Amino acid sequence: MSLFNAPRASQNRFSNNAGSSLNGFASFMSDNPLTSASVYDNLNDPWSAGGSPAATPSPASAAGPLASVIAPDAPVPSIYHQALAAADPTGSGDVSLNALHRVLSTSHLPAATIERIVNLVSSRPRVSKLEFFVALALVGLAQQGKDVSIEQVAALAAQSALPSPTLQLGSAAAPMSPTSLPAPAYSETDPWSVSSRQPDATPASPTGTAGVALGGGSTVSGPGLPREWWKKQENVVVTLVPEKQGFMLNRYMVYQIQSDRGAAVTRRYSEFAFLYDCLLRRYPFRIITALPPKRIGPDEAFLEQRRKGLTRFINFVANHPILKEDGLVSVFLTEPSFDAWRKHSSISLDEESYSKRVDAVEEMSIPSDLEEKLGIVRIKIPGLIEQWNRICTTAERLVKRREGAAADLSRLTMTLNTLTEINQECWRSPNDHDGCDLCVGVRNGLSQVSASFQTQADAVELRARTIMLTTLESLKMERDLYVAVRDLFIRHDRLSVDQVEKLRKRVEASSKKLEQVKAVQKDGWEAEADKILGNIEHDQATISAQLARRVFIRHCMWHELRVVLHNRENALVSVAVQTFAREERDFAQQLRSNWALLSDNVESMPFE
Repeated sequence: MSLFNAPRASQNRFSNNAGSSLNGFASFMSDNPLTSASVYDNLNDPWSAGGSPAATPSPASAAGPLASVIAPDAPVPSIYHQALAAADPTGSGDVSLNALHRVLSTSHLPAATIERIVNLVSSRPRVSKLEFFVALALVGLAQQGKDVSIEQVAALAAQSALPSPTLQLGSAAAPMSPTSLPAPAYSETDPWSVSSRQPDATPASPTGTAGVALGGGSTVSGPGLPREWWKKQENVVVTLVPEKQGFMLNRYMVYQIQSDRGAAVTRRYSEFAFLYDCLLRRYPFRIITALPPKRIGPDEAFLEQRRKGLTRFINFVANHPILKEDGLVSVFLTEPSFDAWRKHSSISLDEESYSKRVDAVEEMSIPSDLEEKLGIVRIKIPGLIEQWNRICTTAERLVKRREGAAADLSRLTMTLNTLTEINQECWRSPNDHDGCDLCVGVRNGLSQVSASFQTQADAVELRARTIMLTTLESLKMERDLYVAVRDLFIRHDRLSVDQVEKLRKRVEASSKKLEQVKAVQKDGWEAEADKILGNIEHDQATISAQLARRVFIRHCMWHELRVVLHNRENALVSVAVQTFAREERDFAQQLRSNWALLSDNVESMPFE
């Protein structure tokens, strides 16, 4: 267990960059918020390449005076969790103020009461789970005609007697989220065996989950990627199971994984880490994106960002032309109990070159100037990482601004509703329920404005969430790709070193010694000559194997450069940009239609 509780060594093995994190929304107003050197060192990636970071402020920790009103593990009525699920369908751990307003509006309380409750629990664009529950308790008190105060909620929470509000949650559903990308068909081809094997063993046939067969022949080259491959990517969805398992320090989070390969399975973070370590051992010369780290006592914001990091990692693996065919990857995505499977299965960690060979045709396809091509990429990688990190940070700031705009529009809606509610009666005709025409006309116009602001708030909130879940994740995948290439170069420099030249010198020395022994022919020279000859043959076999490994490494690097990096860094950017532009155009048209409708509706507002 300590192996996976410790900071992930693989995250800081190749880099000393630590950077400074953007801690909270206020950090967006710093003098220079784009100077972070760490890949993950931003608001939506609260971990850093230097290991486990300090705790990142979350909505829950920023609750201020509400932090002790309701204990995190205090019992609450079931309606509280139902309302939270309606307001936060993605399970992100916090709720937009606009979503809170939608839920509270179903209570049919006066607009002034709803506005007061919202202002009591939060002044920020988002509210924590705790603040959301406090707001529901205040609604329950208001519906019972009791004092609406934080003190009253705290007293009832201490007695485990929080009130159950009456809500019409069917009308509080959040705007529809973006749909997922189409997924490709899955190939059963598996070039990796997870059972014990010898390097020269004859490939066996599949034997269930305990042993998966090796692919026949070389599968190193292949045709590259299929036409329009970006439309056929497999989509793996990772969600966080709400309940924690275990006790005290052994408690852990469980993730549900839904892939196109079968029924949903659950995995712990340590099992993700096991897969990552195995892939690094098997495929040291392949591009493998980083795994987010573990942290003791994580908050909800950290858990959500780690879930996104795990999603990016497993989707990259599932769509890598070589890694996706690995038997362990298939088991990870399909085996109901991965831990039980590991206990009765022998897993090979042999390097990829043990089982694959590059034939003459494939070797000839490696360009003679490969080192020059790789050198060009090496030079560009640090700058690319820095710029994509800046893009991700800036994009997050823009999303946060839109979330703040949606919150302000929702607050303005509540204020206008309260205003029209207060100004219901006209002094000119107090006994006339219909009121004077001027007051009624203006009041109806303000109601139209309020409705338009609410429509605007919903649209802006949905657009911000869409960018957060799709566009921003696409940007981070691009950044992760370049970080993975940087780590690949570092692994290459460290692991591609061999002993060929040293062995050749030893063979030359042994050959000379063999000639001397044969020439002198002392007593027992035949045995000594046989021993020297055996050493020479062993060294020559080792030289041959290491030379073949050199060729294999070159072919791997060429494949990763030509097939993986070149395709992903270009095609996926084009997809993301085109999708973003199309969605922004539709969003702008939606806003224009909203204001055009309002303009028509208020055209008849009276003046006198």
